[in-house]
Amino acid sequence: MYRSTVPRRSFLRTMGFGAAAVATPAFVSSCSGGESGSSSGDVALTIAIVSGHAGGAEFFREQFDNFEKANPGISVEMIENPPAQNINAVELMFQQGNPPDIFYVNGANNLDRLHGRGYTAALDDYIDDDFRSRFPEGSLDPLISGLHREGGLHSLPLVSGKWRSGSLLAYNQAILEENGLDRPPETFEELEQMSYDITRNGGGDYYGCAFRQSDAREVGFLQAAAGPSSIGEPSGLGLDLTTGQAGVSDASLVDLVELYRQLQTDKIVMPGWESWDGERVFTEFAREKIAFYAAAEWHVNEIANLNPELNFGLAPLPVPAAGRQGYLGLRAAFSPIWAMSAESARPDEAWLLMDFLVSEEFQRAYFETFRSFTAVESVWRDSADLSEVEQQMITIHDETVRRAPDPITDGSPAVKMLMTELIAQPDLRWHATSVEAITRGEDFAPKATALDEEIDSFLDTQIEQLASAGGEITGDDLSYPEWDPMQDWAPAT
Repeated sequence: MYRSTVPRRSFLRTMGFGAAAVATPAFVSSCSGGESGSSSGDVALTIAIVSGHAGGAEFFREQFDNFEKANPGISVEMIENPPAQNINAVELMFQQGNPPDIFYVNGANNLDRLHGRGYTAALDDYIDDDFRSRFPEGSLDPLISGLHREGGLHSLPLVSGKWRSGSLLAYNQAILEENGLDRPPETFEELEQMSYDITRNGGGDYYGCAFRQSDAREVGFLQAAAGPSSIGEPSGLGLDLTTGQAGVSDASLVDLVELYRQLQTDKIVMPGWESWDGERVFTEFAREKIAFYAAAEWHVNEIANLNPELNFGLAPLPVPAAGRQGYLGLRAAFSPIWAMSAESARPDEAWLLMDFLVSEEFQRAYFETFRSFTAVESVWRDSADLSEVEQQMITIHDETVRRAPDPITDGSPAVKMLMTELIAQPDLRWHATSVEAITRGEDFAPKATALDEEIDSFLDTQIEQLASAGGEITGDDLSYPEWDPMQDWAPAT
């Protein structure tokens, strides 16, 4: 049975003084085996969650019941917020003076927002080497974790950073065999040729390839095998961090946009993708309309649920025929999920629940229930019941993902302000420009060069303004000349 102790500090207060926070009624969930919110213990903790899965609320309630049994005297009230309203609901609870002790932040931008309002507590005093040993070596380094803000640990993770890397090629084995192929494409050149052959042979019944969704982001995932992954990474900022300059016009990106432009012009890509959301592609794949596509990790279970009889597999994304020039970049070891309230009247008891959420017991239960690779990797690497597809995913992740630098994660406060300003400029992202070229049949190269000039001009102006206001920043702060895209990046010690 799980039981946690508080390392390196003692309880600063006795149990028995707190009442559970009161949430806005619209967000209170009563999903539980018993009565959610009933308090039989001396200390009542409140946790605001987003379930994220069908049956998620019931899973969390069962786990919190286990925690209560292991920690007599502490009860847990669970509040389930709708995903789209969660952050606003948490903020409202703080504004009303009834904040939860622990809450779900789900992502770096949300953690930035809540930390910026002073709502998150630093957790550094609670962790020690034994705690760090649960996670991959070095992953809790403040410059790598993705969980730190201003040098302090302000969040804990739920899933492995690699779980969201987007590094998989999902393929339909039956369609490949019908077209005389015994494997999916391994190079860009094979991707092109197989896409043409399969689509033309399919006669409209199926297509060789498809875009994942309307922003054509798989172009960026593929780009990471041909050059610095920071150029094509998911947010679409287009920066070459080996130089600190915009890199949209780099051949590693331009050539791939041109490849997909030609596929689109020749009607080889499955049509209609310009309006697709994040779910349409795996639905079409499960309907056996697509031979292969660049899949997100969470698509795999969705595909299997939609079509349990589908004969599909996973492979690494294709690379240039001339050889790999880089790896898909993992910008942070983890995505922030759990945070503790800076206003909790019972932080030591709240830490016990935080610690439980990253315990081997909880993370194993989460993996076994939802089959998402957790932050505590031992629970799935050592699992005896991995499916063939799950084993493929682990192998692909290990082979194709490398840690990469990220100014948002490891930069100075002024650099982070600069990146925040850049992120807030949708017109400067390469995604929209590439989609424009692909759908209109226009040459991407001159558009990319013009976009580079706009990005660099914007950065120069912002850097000058930040420096004039006293920020410690120069253009060199966006440059990591020591970074080799073929190797794991580690911050200088």
